[in-house]
Amino acid sequence: MISKERVLTAANLAVPDRVPMDFHANPWVYERLHRDLGTSSHRDILLRLRSDIVDLRGVVDPVYRGPVPLSREVGDGVRQNHWGWRQKTVQTATGPEDCFVEFVLAGASSIEDLEQHTWPSPDWFDFSDFAERLKPWQDFAVMASGASVFQHPTFLRGFENLLADMAMQPEMAHWILDRFTNFYLEFFDRMLTAADGRVDILRTADDLGMQHGLLFSPEMFRTFIKPRIKKLVDMTHNHGVKFLFHSCGAICPLIEDLIEIGVDILDPLQAAAEGMSPQVLKNEYGSRICLHGGICTQHLLPKATPEEVRAEVQRRIDILGAGGGYILAPCHVLQTDVPTENILAMSDAASEYGRYAHEQPL
Repeated sequence: MISKERVLTAANLAVPDRVPMDFHANPWVYERLHRDLGTSSHRDILLRLRSDIVDLRGVVDPVYRGPVPLSREVGDGVRQNHWGWRQKTVQTATGPEDCFVEFVLAGASSIEDLEQHTWPSPDWFDFSDFAERLKPWQDFAVMASGASVFQHPTFLRGFENLLADMAMQPEMAHWILDRFTNFYLEFFDRMLTAADGRVDILRTADDLGMQHGLLFSPEMFRTFIKPRIKKLVDMTHNHGVKFLFHSCGAICPLIEDLIEIGVDILDPLQAAAEGMSPQVLKNEYGSRICLHGGICTQHLLPKATPEEVRAEVQRRIDILGAGGGYILAPCHVLQTDVPTENILAMSDAASEYGRYAHEQPL
């Protein structure tokens, strides 16, 4: 099987030739991997790590033609993008990381205040040559990503403010959530149309859980988040594309809801979070939704030896990969605390151990 076939077989809850793999890291990890592995392109890294999925962000993007800069410096190391959200690179104990700062809509007290913001339009993006630029990636499973109905609004409004809106000013919450949802519905509808069948997965990310529970009640999820995700799912399926939903944390109480609205692939299976046992997830949901992730980035990958990583990858494949329907990946975008040798141990172990019995070893 080529990578595209392998991933789509797993997404359809069937058994491919081997467990497919996916890989994401922050820019500083990619820089280190290029140095350590002697690679010179993103394709080279994906091939070395045997990743079967290419995320299009930063690899094949639509051409931006908006009236405001796609990204600009606003002082003191702070960058502002076309949405207006602001980020700054900070130094952590293990290396650099981007964080969100200066939430520009934090002071809004009415819908009229929100309306005064400069909101981007899908018209700012040119997809005219998009399909042509996807051709070199057709051996991979191609994943478009970047949609969000809850998390991205927090980057403008502020996390605590948006939660307060949901509890006390629901009309404010609905307005800003709709603004993002409607943008992403139109943006990705245009992207998938322009792709002409060359995109296989759409990824939406909205973290809904913490280490020990949900960020808000299931009732709030069903009021504010679930109907909007469903709109994205329906649009995606209208294009014949699979839908991957990402949420970190202890989200077990919401998985039935996600299956109900048609989510095809669930990521990242944060095993260290409460109630997210791989065996429970496989037993309860593995016959109804493809499972993606499962390799711990909190404890295992940063702190274990390569031998321990290999053993844990094998255990995850034994559980989550049984009978197909599993894509192996880290539980989070890899940060600089994960050493290169553990990244290679994860990849090599999955390649060696993840082959299903109906195929001969390489």
